[in-house]
Amino acid sequence: MMVLAAFLAPFALLFPAVAGGEGVGDPWPTAVAPEGPPLIGGFAGDGRFGGGPLAEWTGGFPEDSWDQVRIEQRLIIRIAPRAPGRDSFAPPPPPPGPMRLRERKSARCLPVAGIAGVQRDMADRLVLFMRDRRIIGASLDKSCNARDFYLGFYVEQTADGMLCAGRDTIHSRAGATCEISRMRELVPEN
Repeated sequence: MMVLAAFLAPFALLFPAVAGGEGVGDPWPTAVAPEGPPLIGGFAGDGRFGGGPLAEWTGGFPEDSWDQVRIEQRLIIRIAPRAPGRDSFAPPPPPPGPMRLRERKSARCLPVAGIAGVQRDMADRLVLFMRDRRIIGASLDKSCNARDFYLGFYVEQTADGMLCAGRDTIHSRAGATCEISRMRELVPEN
């Protein structure tokens, strides 16, 4: 008996809509077009432009024309992981043996177009390889993990075209969102 009730339950949900008709318990009322001419200056009483260069070109708009245009622009830049030996902008190969790097002060911002690749360094730091052969260590916020950015990251283009510590947010392909807390240049230790 329970199997029959489970089978017929979806059909029972259709009966109120069929039996009740339109408007009775209908959660989606029918859309109604607004009355009168659109609220745009320059329209005459007959629903056409009152004059000017657009009136001749368009032939006027009918009174019931309610079109809307929305223009948005959003540019997202992807920074991919560095593939050794495949990038012509990659830093020179390291000398034999382990190379030790030390941190040096760097600018708070760097150009996004100058980033050639990214690699995970420590638990909370990414290494950015620049096209001018510099290496920048970008420390992430405390709540972020560099492991989330193993496939690179996305960043929205800003008006100045820079990636700044304390201002910009980076997004991983896995969905993590982090802010860069500071940037330091990494140079070989002598």
